[in-house]
Amino acid sequence: MSQQQQDDQKALSKNRKRVEKWLLNNQRFINITGIEKEISAPKGLVQKFIKYDKKINDKWINPLHDVVKKITSLSLR
Repeated sequence: MSQQQQDDQKALSKNRKRVEKWLLNNQRFINITGIEKEISAPKGLVQKFIKYDKKINDKWINPLHDVVKKITSLSLR
């Protein structure tokens, strides 16, 4: 595995931990379907993670991380 691939894998792992922790801590306050629509994810992706502890596919971690960053920064459009 090249250095670039290792760095990408570390970043993905770090983003996964952040996203998963944020989703679990804030599940009462967020609109799950709104987040899924924002990233064009399949329905139930986030709900299945929260309710059934189903792993989120790697391809959705970075888009979810971007949405979480946008929500937590409280920036208005």
